[in-house]
Amino acid sequence: MSDREGFERAMKWALTGPPEEAKSYAEGTTTSNFYQIMNGRHVAYDVYIKGIAEWRAKISHYEPKVYVSIIVS
Repeated sequence: MSDREGFERAMKWALTGPPEEAKSYAEGTTTSNFYQIMNGRHVAYDVYIKGIAEWRAKISHYEPKVYVSIIVS
């Protein structure tokens, strides 16, 4: 599996599934000192989990695709 495929699988795992499992997902994939920076702001752990749950509640099917562009000048 390539890094890109692994990243796509991780994105799918994060954003699909029951919203009520968002906390167990986060607990299984983060460390005790984890935090997220979103738009330059520190996001608290409980806000991070709430965001995952909200995404999961909105998404019924998600197949992420990561595209790589190489620009040579």
